[in-house]
Amino acid sequence: MPLQYINEMLGLPELQLHKIVSMDTQDIHLEASPIAYKQPCPICNSEQDVKRDGRNKPRKIRHLSVFGRKSYLHIPSLRLACTRCRIRFVWTYGFVGPKQRYSRAFRAQTVEQALGSTSAHSARMQDAPASTVQRMHQDALPIESERLVEQAWREAKDSKVLVLGIDDFAIKKGHTYNTGIHNLRGETMLDLLAGRKLEDLRAYARQHPDFLALNPKAVAMDLAQAYHTWISECFPCAIRIADRFHVHGYVIESVQEVRKSVQQTLSPRAKAILKSHHRLLNPPVDSLPEKNKAQLEILLAFSPLLCSVWEWKEAFSQWYDCSSNVCIARLGFTRWLKQGEKIDYNAVRSALKTMRNWQDEIVNYHRCRWTNATVEGRHNRIKAYQRRHYFTRNRACYKAGILIECNRPVYRVEKFNR
Repeated sequence: MPLQYINEMLGLPELQLHKIVSMDTQDIHLEASPIAYKQPCPICNSEQDVKRDGRNKPRKIRHLSVFGRKSYLHIPSLRLACTRCRIRFVWTYGFVGPKQRYSRAFRAQTVEQALGSTSAHSARMQDAPASTVQRMHQDALPIESERLVEQAWREAKDSKVLVLGIDDFAIKKGHTYNTGIHNLRGETMLDLLAGRKLEDLRAYARQHPDFLALNPKAVAMDLAQAYHTWISECFPCAIRIADRFHVHGYVIESVQEVRKSVQQTLSPRAKAILKSHHRLLNPPVDSLPEKNKAQLEILLAFSPLLCSVWEWKEAFSQWYDCSSNVCIARLGFTRWLKQGEKIDYNAVRSALKTMRNWQDEIVNYHRCRWTNATVEGRHNRIKAYQRRHYFTRNRACYKAGILIECNRPVYRVEKFNR
């Protein structure tokens, strides 16, 4: 293939290829030189008084693969001198940084693979040292994280109808937690703060005035009192929405508590059937295939109590889906509470008490129909990231990696080419 076409494949307009030095089944070595004869002086920015002053040992630069082979560019290290400023400097190439052996395009491709998996995986893909790829990854993390966070905050500030999502996830379950702040409409993660207690949240608000400068229409969160107190202090005019799926979880727990008590009273055969198919009681009946609907009817026939609490749970799902406005939602919620009062069981009474305490926040869902479903999806990505990176101990790298992981839909490789 003519060298001009190889040059176009490499995407390096500043270089001119001269010859193929060597080529085997794994590597290809290319000799190239700059197209221009001189470069401007770094002090006076003029080429008029610049002259060439010899050359140092040639540089060997690893570039993107060509024809399935690793490509290496052999380029001269030209010495230049400016007679006006009386300084000497070395030729600066745009496609590779000073004193680096890997091109910017190669570094960008390698870092992209590492962000999606691990540095070890990227090193195997590129056939490069793992320590080198790890160093590239660590260098790129703060730059890319800062870019994505700036873009996310800019979108949040410019949004006319901003809806935030607040939720926590575990670093070590039962011991250490982080709290994420999400832009639900923009589908981005704005920030990550350590802890989930009210003192931690208030300290974050004091240290980050940009957060208090936001003007959200609504904030979706679970039923943690600390979150609702914090949001009411920071954004008193925002609609506080109790997340639908967290609220629905209380009702499903009541159904399962009833199922466990009923299960103990059945014959061994019926007990085994109810235990093995207990998950059929959780989803709405309309979402089940016909085969599972038939199995569900068998489970409900085991106990009138189980059937009544399941119907109570189904009524709650219908209330969420069918209430057309807030007024109708309040009336429907009151009817649903009365329906639950007819069920004489401790778990149901406990759930009803919680629902009454949070009635306004639950009904607010029908003012602004947003949930934290996308936030829960990001939590799965965060958990996968923590497992891949073995719970990075450096807090700055840990935070930067999570922010990149959660905002990767807006990620672009060319942003690394700087």
